[in-house]
Amino acid sequence: MKEVRAIVVGLLVIVLVAIALAYWRRPAPEFARIKGYRVEVREKDGDSVRKVSFTVPSNLVARVAKFAPIRDIGGDLKAKWNDESISARDILDAADRSAPGKPGLIERDDKKIEVSAEGSALEIVVTDDWDKMVRLRVPRGLVESFSGMSNISPRDILRRLDELGPGEVVMIKDGSDEVTITAEAR
Repeated sequence: MKEVRAIVVGLLVIVLVAIALAYWRRPAPEFARIKGYRVEVREKDGDSVRKVSFTVPSNLVARVAKFAPIRDIGGDLKAKWNDESISARDILDAADRSAPGKPGLIERDDKKIEVSAEGSALEIVVTDDWDKMVRLRVPRGLVESFSGMSNISPRDILRRLDELGPGEVVMIKDGSDEVTITAEAR
C-alpha cells in the first residue's frame, strides 16, 4: 500500500511540475512578434576579438516585468550633461522636428543627439567626440511617460516593445568594443 501511495504522490508531483513548466514556457501574451532578445558583446583586444552572445526569451522578460512592484511609469526625467539638462520633452521636440532621412538634432558641448520619428517608435542616436555612440529604438509612449505627458504600465511597455517588431533595439559602441541587443522574430 505504501508503494502505491508513493507512486501516486510521485505522479502528482510530476503532473504539477509539468503544469508549472507549461505555464512558464507558454508565450507571453504581450509578445506576439518577438521571440526573444539577442545580446551580443564584442570586444577587440589587439588582433583578437572576443565575442559573447546569448538570447533572453520574451516570456522571461514578460514574467520578470510582472514581478515589478510598479503599476505605472511616469514623471519628468532629465539627464544632466555637464551644466546642460536634456529632458524627455527635448527628445520629443527633436522627434517632431525630424523628417524622413533628416533627424531632429540636439547638441550640447561635444555631444550630439539625433532623434528620428518612425511611426510609433523613436530612434535616438547619441554620439560624442571620443568615438562613443549609443543607438536606441524605443516606443514613443515610453519617452512621453518620462516627459510627464502620460503614464505607462510595464505591461504596456512590453506591448509597445513588441509593436516595434524585430530588429536592433540597442547598440552601444565605444571605440572598437560593441554591445548590441536585437529583437528576434517569432
